[in-house]
Parts: sequence; C-alpha cells; structure tokens
Amino acid sequence: MEKKLVMTFKDETENKFNLTVNSVKDSISPTEINNIMDYIISTEIFKSKNGKLVSKTSAITVDTNTTEHPVGN
Repeated sequence: MEKKLVMTFKDETENKFNLTVNSVKDSISPTEINNIMDYIISTEIFKSKNGKLVSKTSAITVDTNTTEHPVGN
C-alpha cells in the first residue's frame, strides 16, 4: 500500500491549489506537514496558474492499493 500526501493551498486569487507527494512515510507527523507547507509558501517554489501560494488550507494522507489486471491484445 502506498501513502500519498495531498496538500491544499490558496493562491493570491483565493483559488485552491493541490500538491500531491507520492510515497510518503507512514510516520509523517502534523508538525512535519506544516513545516513542509510553510517552506513551500515561503520559498515560492510552486505557483498556481493564478500566482503564488499564500496560505495553507488542508492536508490529508491517502492510502492507495494498486491492482494490476491482465489484458489481452
């Protein structure tokens, strides 16, 4: 099972912007998530189509199962 972190921010125009990180460690803490989100905002490393990210809205972890299905040619 893979764990993903989905972080939601608001940009300069108050629109939501989602950033997903794959393969997050199981033990990631709320403090680590907040620090990551603060870093993303302060460094302006990511921007939405409407401009820079200005605030944190939410963060969730998502557990995913992948099932491969055989298909014929």
